[in-house]
Amino acid sequence: MSGDGAAATARPRGIFRRETKGFSAAPVTVRVERGRVLSFARLLGETDPVCTDVAAARAKGHPDVVAPPSFPMVVEMLAHEERSRQGVPNPTEVIGCDFRRLLHGEQHHTYEGPVYAGDEVSVGTTVVDFYDKRGGLLEFVVLESTIHHDDRGVLVRARRTLLHRLDR
Repeated sequence: MSGDGAAATARPRGIFRRETKGFSAAPVTVRVERGRVLSFARLLGETDPVCTDVAAARAKGHPDVVAPPSFPMVVEMLAHEERSRQGVPNPTEVIGCDFRRLLHGEQHHTYEGPVYAGDEVSVGTTVVDFYDKRGGLLEFVVLESTIHHDDRGVLVRARRTLLHRLDR
């Protein structure tokens, strides 16, 4: 067995900065704009009027349109933009994502309450884990984010897996 094989099993050869496991990005506050919710709902072909019509949403007891189920991805993107605007590093920067090699593995959302247009929510993200597959040719990172409203508590818990495809 060559020395390269032994080194590869002793220490991952990936790009991610694995020492960042446990890192939590400070929560940032973002506003959920009605135009973004409506645009996203139209893009998805959403047919539920509580997501596309203010009057229909209010008639059902909501304060404004309800964000469609996959909208938390947009909220996380807004948090990323806000961190950049504030000069605060984003988790993807801290863990060393190489966007030329980065793939989106999977994403899960647990909904604790609705997200409404007009909400101001805070978004925090934690680096949960790193692991490898296919003999180290794929390296993964698991991130968990929480979308929190000051009055209504946690609205969404998101868990996503990103991966780098590495050269042989």
